[in-house]
Amino acid sequence: MKKLCVVLLVLFLASCGKDGQPREVWIENAQKETIYLQIEGNENADNKKLAVIQHGLASNMEHPAVQTVKKAFRDKGYTVITFDSRYSLGKSDGDVINVRLSAFEDDLKTVIGWAQNQSFYSEPFALAGHSLGGASVLQYAAENPSAVDYAVPVTPVVSGKRWEESCMANMPDFCRNWKRNGHYDYRAAVIPYEVVEQAKNYDSLRLAKDIRAKVLLVTAEDDNVIEPKDVKELYDALQTKKSLGVISDGGHNFTTEQSRRQLYDLVTDFLSK
Repeated sequence: MKKLCVVLLVLFLASCGKDGQPREVWIENAQKETIYLQIEGNENADNKKLAVIQHGLASNMEHPAVQTVKKAFRDKGYTVITFDSRYSLGKSDGDVINVRLSAFEDDLKTVIGWAQNQSFYSEPFALAGHSLGGASVLQYAAENPSAVDYAVPVTPVVSGKRWEESCMANMPDFCRNWKRNGHYDYRAAVIPYEVVEQAKNYDSLRLAKDIRAKVLLVTAEDDNVIEPKDVKELYDALQTKKSLGVISDGGHNFTTEQSRRQLYDLVTDFLSK
C-alpha cells in the first residue's frame, strides 16, 4: 500500500485528504480482503443523500461511465461512494482471473455495510453500476427494495445467457476463442470465461418484479457487448417508475465525449424528476 497519511481504525484505513478532495478508505470484508473506496461530497450535510456506484468487469472506479455518473450525482447534492471491486484493475485485493458476479455482489454489500456505520449514511439511498456492476446493483435493489430509492444500471448485464448470446453474435471469433481457451489477456490481466458461465445463474428479468426503486436504464445504440434489445426487454419487465435512456454513440464503454455528455444529462434529468 502506498505511503499515505492514514489513521488506523478498527476495520478500515481512512486517508487524511485535503478539503474538496475525495476521502480514501480501505475496508476489509469477512475474509480479511481489502476493498479500496473513495467518498466525495458533503458528509456532514443535514439533508443526507447517498449514492454508491460500482464499475464493471476488468475496470475500476476511474472508468468514464463511473466518473460521469458520479459527477451527475455530486451535482445533485449527493455524497457519493465509488470503489474498486476485488478481482479488478483497481487497488482492491485479488487477481482478475478470479472475478465473478457473485464477488461483485459481495463487495457491494460489504461497502454498504461499512457505510451503514458512518455519519453520512441514510436510507433510502441510490445505486448505480456499469455493465457487471449494473447487474450487481439490480440484484441488491431486488433483495433490498426498501433501502434503495434510485437505481441507475448503465449498459448492465441483463443475464449471463444473454451476455453470451450477444458476445457470440457481435464478436463471434473473439468470443469462441475466449470460451474455448477459458480466458483472454487484457492489459496485464487474464479475464476468465468462467465469469460468463457463473453469470448464467443471474437473470434480471426474474428480479424485475421485486425492484421498487425508481430505475433509469441506460443503453447505447452501438453497444455490441450488451445488446440494446435486451436492456429494453428488462425495461418492459420492470414494474416500478422507470426511464429508458438511449445513447447514440460511444459503445459499451462511453468512449466519446458526446456519449458522456448524454449520460450526464440523462442522470441529472432523472434525479430532477
